[in-house]
Amino acid sequence: MGQSITLSCETTPLQFDVAVVGGGPAGVATAVASARNGAKTLLIEKNGFLGGMATGGAVPAFCTFTDGKKIIVRGIGLEILNALKEITWRSPFYDRKEGRVEGLDWLPIDPEALKRVLDDMVDACGCHLLFHTVLIGCSQENGRIRSLTIHNKSGLQIVKAHTFIDCTGDGDLAALSGCKAEVGDEKGQVQAGTLCFTVANFDTERFLEYAAATGENGNLMNAVRKAKEHGAFPEGETKVAGIALASPGTASFNFGHVYDLDPLDASSMTQAQVKARRQLPRLMEFIRNYVPGGEHGVLVSSGPDMGVRESRRIRGKYYMTIQDYVRRADFPDAIGYYSYPIDIHGAAGTDENLERQYRDTAYRPGESYGIPYRCLVPEGMSNLLTAGRIVSCDRQVQASLRVMPACFLTGQAAGTAAAMAVAKQTNAGDVEPAALRKQLKSQGCYLR
Repeated sequence: MGQSITLSCETTPLQFDVAVVGGGPAGVATAVASARNGAKTLLIEKNGFLGGMATGGAVPAFCTFTDGKKIIVRGIGLEILNALKEITWRSPFYDRKEGRVEGLDWLPIDPEALKRVLDDMVDACGCHLLFHTVLIGCSQENGRIRSLTIHNKSGLQIVKAHTFIDCTGDGDLAALSGCKAEVGDEKGQVQAGTLCFTVANFDTERFLEYAAATGENGNLMNAVRKAKEHGAFPEGETKVAGIALASPGTASFNFGHVYDLDPLDASSMTQAQVKARRQLPRLMEFIRNYVPGGEHGVLVSSGPDMGVRESRRIRGKYYMTIQDYVRRADFPDAIGYYSYPIDIHGAAGTDENLERQYRDTAYRPGESYGIPYRCLVPEGMSNLLTAGRIVSCDRQVQASLRVMPACFLTGQAAGTAAAMAVAKQTNAGDVEPAALRKQLKSQGCYLR
């Protein structure tokens, strides 16, 4: 018979002012902002690197940092973008985007370079970092989180803090603490997932010549249309095939869908990842046969993590709706502004109406909507904030706010507010919006 094993926590809890769970774009911006504003900050990440979907998910490019006329994602997000641009190759393919600002929208991501950028940024601000660490428990009492239980190579540990921030992407901490949340559509179905991947031995110059001659864009619309005419586009796919060129000789793809997955169920996510890998040979056939430059391409890697677009949305003190999006809403407590269409990928099969929605909901150049601080503040938990794609909004607004530049915005606001709450020894949700906005402006953030 096997021996029973008893796990015990360290006797001395880890003590911080602010504890951030999740090291994706939202989590990095949160932790850096918190530490820069004077709070002793811990950042907990399940992988051995930072970046979330930009690195572990292998998403090929950042979405828009501008409203088509000016930069609206500034502060920490823009610092990261500029640092990445300094050390990675930039293709002219991305400087000719119609209606966008040159070099600032749809910048390709070199994940290895980005990992180093984020390591250096977190280290420089004095933030404490724990890799390979998983949140497994939460103690709360009277509407306040008392501590977290985490697990890593050191065993079980207890983390105490004045303020906690959920940047997990799935709202794991908020759920453990008992916060209300919504998942997916009215049936609980979520958007399709994608396993992004990278192709080597890709003739970058040939592709650039083809793109210049045909007007091909980052969604490979011409190649997709040709493949469909020949009945050769991968079965079950009617969506576009996103491409990014992060370095000469390689191409990265946001391409392919896995439907009917449950991102909050371990078995479902396991099956989805296996299914996604099985699809890759079919996707490579399309690339080799219809994407000039890809004729001799070799699949070299897929993301360690499945690209999940949607799971929990936490109920906060304000609930943004599609009506707010349509009216380009502004708010007295706006902590940032964003301009990106409603980008929903179908739950149980690609729906061309959703592609039409993306086109029809795109703003005109110069337009944006505000993100109220109250969307970051969950109901019923006084010392918890949220950032990233889990903030309080309906499904359609989430389909705009879920992308990485918006996550930088909500992350910097959450981290700054948390540090202010520590300094004032008050609840995070009680931070004065005017004071928060003033502090964010002083940090270079764009606010009207």
